[in-house]
Amino acid sequence: MVKAKRQRPRTRSAAIDQYLHAMMLLTDHGQQADTGGLAMRVGVTPAAASQMLRKLAEMGLVKLKPYRGAELTTEGLHRALRVVRRHRLLELFLHKVMGFDLQDLHLRASALESVIDEVFEEKLDAMLGSPKIDPHGRPIPGKDVTWPRLGDSPLLDLPPGTTGEISRVTTDSAEAIRYLEGMGLSPGAAVVLEGIAPFEGPVALRAKGKTVHLGRRLAKMLHLSEAGRRRAVGAARPQPRAEPKDKTS
Repeated sequence: MVKAKRQRPRTRSAAIDQYLHAMMLLTDHGQQADTGGLAMRVGVTPAAASQMLRKLAEMGLVKLKPYRGAELTTEGLHRALRVVRRHRLLELFLHKVMGFDLQDLHLRASALESVIDEVFEEKLDAMLGSPKIDPHGRPIPGKDVTWPRLGDSPLLDLPPGTTGEISRVTTDSAEAIRYLEGMGLSPGAAVVLEGIAPFEGPVALRAKGKTVHLGRRLAKMLHLSEAGRRRAVGAARPQPRAEPKDKTS
C-alpha cells in the first residue's frame, strides 16, 4: 500500500507579507503611504519600495495614486490584517510561552509569520486563549479580519494631571522598547502625566516614584487605558479621534 505524501504548509511570500504589514501600520488612520516612509519602515531603498508597490498593484493588493502615495485595496487590507494577526499571535507566544524579552519579539516573529498556515494559526490562537492584545498591548485582529475595540487614548491627547496605566506601546523598534522599559514605561505601568512642554518640548511622566522626560517621538508611542484613568480637576476633555477607515479599531 502506497502512503499518501503529507502536504507541507504553504509558504507565502515573506517580502509581500512584510510590505503589507508595513503599509497597514502606515495607513492606520486613513492616510496614504508614501514610498519614502514605506522604504524606511521595511528597511530598503526607495527604488526597491517603488518596485514592490508596482508588483503589489499588479496583484490587486494596493492602489497607486501618482504623487500621492499608495493605499491598500480591500483585498490587500484583509491580507494585511491576517499578516498582523499571525505576527502578533507569534509575539505573544514567544513572550508568554518561550520567555523572550519584549525587544526581541518583532524580528523573531517576522522570521516565522510567512510559514504559518490557517491551521497553525487557529491552534496557536486556541492555545493562547483567543487573546485580544499582544505583549505590547496592541490589538490582535480577529479571525474575521476586524480589530478588537480598545478603550485607550494616545498619551499626548490627554491633559496634564491625568493618571492611568500604559495600555500599549506602538512601535516595533527594539531600541525604543528597551529604552522605555528602562524608564519603567511598559504596558501595565501606572503613570501620571505631569506636563507637556510647548513648542514640541519634552513630556514629563511620573512612573515608579520618579519623574522622567520623553521626547515627543517616544511619547507618541504610548497609550493610556481608559479603565481607572483619572483626569486633572478642571482639565478639558480631549476630543475623540476619528476612526480608521475600513476597519474597526
